[in-house]
This record gives sequence, structure tokens and C-alpha cells, in this order.
Amino acid sequence: MAASAVRGALALRTSTGRPVAFVRKIPWTAASSELREHFAQFGHIRKCTVPFDKETGFHRGMGWIQFSSEEELQNVLQQENHVIDGVKLHVQAQRPKVLQGDQTSDEEKDF
Repeated sequence: MAASAVRGALALRTSTGRPVAFVRKIPWTAASSELREHFAQFGHIRKCTVPFDKETGFHRGMGWIQFSSEEELQNVLQQENHVIDGVKLHVQAQRPKVLQGDQTSDEEKDF
């Protein structure tokens, strides 16, 4: 199950032109259903992914939420305070990486 969550997260992160929010500081007490419920007030959620750590069984405190439109994502970003279980979430737009020229994804990495 963890592998499918990672694949889902990678699919969200690499999709282009899709309105995706990256959420950090998710409290360990919160489930993806709570994230979905909170962010549904801003629009239709197509996908909500919160990867889990195989060793601990807890999620990693971050996740991705894909909305149906850019307008819905902008509604989320305009709200300053997103709080779940008393913890303020950090929300930002996930922007796809843009490769320039002959650059490949391996060349992007700084080793």
C-alpha cells in the first residue's frame, strides 16, 4: 500500500498543468480523509495523497491535493490559516519542474 501512495504522489508531482497544492506540517493525528474534508470547502478534490513511512506506520507530515481547477487552488492559497487538529498547515502551489534545452531530470540534481 505504501508503494501505491508513493506512485500516486509522484504522479501528482510530475503532472503538468494540474492544480496541485503541496501541504506540509500535517499533524500525525490527521488522516487523509480529514485533509480532504478541510480542503473540499474550496472546491472539488480530484486526488489527495499522504505518503506513509513503512517503518513507523505514520504518515510523513506532508501531502498533495489535486483540485479540478486552478481557481480552486487559488482559493486555497488566498486563505492564510489552514488548521487541522490545532496545527497550522503550510500550503503552497506545486509547480511542475521545467527542463531547459537538452537538460534531463538527472542533470537537474545537485550531487
